[in-house]
Amino acid sequence: MAINPLKIEMAPGRISAGLPILVLSGTVLALSFSITMAEEPAAQAPAAGSPEIEAGKKIYQKWCINCHGEEGDGAGPAADFLRPRPRDFRTGLFKIRSTVNGQLPSDQDLFNVITKGMPGTGMPRWEHALKEPDRRQLVPYIKTFSRRFARTKDAPKPVVIGKQIASGADSIAKGKQLFHDMECFKCHGDEGRADGPSAPELTDDWNYPIRPANLTKPWNFRGGHAPNDLYLRLQSGISGTPMPSFADSLDNDKTWHLINYIMSLWPDPSGDVPSLKVVLRARRVESEIPAKPGDPFWLAQEAFDFPLVGQVIKEPRMFTPTGNQIEVKAVYNDREVAFHLTWDDPTNSRPDSSKGIFEDAVAVQLPVQIPTGTKRPFFLMGDPELAVQLLRWSVGESADGTVTEMNGNGIARLVAQPSTSQETRGVGEFKNGRYRVVLKRPLRTGNTAQDIQLEPGKFIPIAFFAWDGSNGETGAKMAISHWYYFLMEPPLAKTVFIYPVIGVAVAAGLQWWMIRRLRQRS
Repeated sequence: MAINPLKIEMAPGRISAGLPILVLSGTVLALSFSITMAEEPAAQAPAAGSPEIEAGKKIYQKWCINCHGEEGDGAGPAADFLRPRPRDFRTGLFKIRSTVNGQLPSDQDLFNVITKGMPGTGMPRWEHALKEPDRRQLVPYIKTFSRRFARTKDAPKPVVIGKQIASGADSIAKGKQLFHDMECFKCHGDEGRADGPSAPELTDDWNYPIRPANLTKPWNFRGGHAPNDLYLRLQSGISGTPMPSFADSLDNDKTWHLINYIMSLWPDPSGDVPSLKVVLRARRVESEIPAKPGDPFWLAQEAFDFPLVGQVIKEPRMFTPTGNQIEVKAVYNDREVAFHLTWDDPTNSRPDSSKGIFEDAVAVQLPVQIPTGTKRPFFLMGDPELAVQLLRWSVGESADGTVTEMNGNGIARLVAQPSTSQETRGVGEFKNGRYRVVLKRPLRTGNTAQDIQLEPGKFIPIAFFAWDGSNGETGAKMAISHWYYFLMEPPLAKTVFIYPVIGVAVAAGLQWWMIRRLRQRS
């Protein structure tokens, strides 16, 4: 008979325990029980509290209560629309800290979060809306929601950041091995796009779903993406989430190796948001355009990044879409145009009504008629007066996916074209949390009433949509962009090359003639 030790796991507000497991003659008898304890009541600001706390309370009730709730429990009226949900202040657990694991944050930590916000969440930056004194007054009031602050007399101990190791091939290789050995890939994915096998099942300490960070998009890192910020996240962990502290398993050198590997995943070494370009330019090519998104041809094409946001204009709304950016490349030849679309999605979703899962999809939107003035269709799938055309690719039964040409005079008036008019073709692939899709369609079609007739040299409005089916995104619930512009660069006329040659020849001839006349006179 073997008996394992009693195992007890504790979390704020909950205790779960497993009794000894008895192994008798090869039979396992497992006994377990759970105990649910009420949340520790929040400490209230005194009725005749200090002026500082009373001032912080007024600011909180004006700006913070809708998300974090009157009691600081993270259950304000807006909480159900946000993912991740607002923080419950009562437990004293805060994600972003400069203090060692298990300790409270410093006052400066709380102030920094209020000031800089939490990128990728519903917590905005308050540095422009609230003056610094107001932001500082919020700190002591927020601390009144948890008795941990009142019971802790000693100042929290800060994490000591060791000497940085310069990034290089050797350090990055060591960091990559650590990424595997520490099983970071199980949440963050093999290439860091938050698509690990454990990612769909992750929950926070309040049993709400939570997503791991997409390590390839550092501008969304909570707490910043400077090297020292990453050091703090690895050493102190992120309280209330599945992200643990690695202080006991990573020494200073290993921590920096892992940081250097994470930073090598970024599209730009600075980690800043890609620069916004308002015009998508398509280069003319003479060759056949490859249909496969992985063809080396596409690596040589210029990439344009466009931000995506949740559709919150029309019901049903999507406040927390998965997609927040799409990369687009475009080329054309004398017959057709092609769009190469790339966006991150942690799951390859296929419809499953029993689980509330819909199909992943993406769409390129163009007006049916190229505007001749400043008036354009409404960017959200057109309006009653001006129609749009959508080239929509979705995960289908075939390996390449399904493409549908649609027309819209509004988000509720979107219809597919007849099968005889479907001329767009597409090929898609999914790998390591990323979709890549190529859409190809003729420049000009016979269906002039429903299809845009593309012309080089014209500035044509263009917009993009993306749906993550595993996030409940379908129909109006999606990530959207505003109108940008699409320009097929016109081919250079032959005269562009001929006239300069003629000009040089004429100038040389005149110079020769003048020199000859001067010599004759002398």
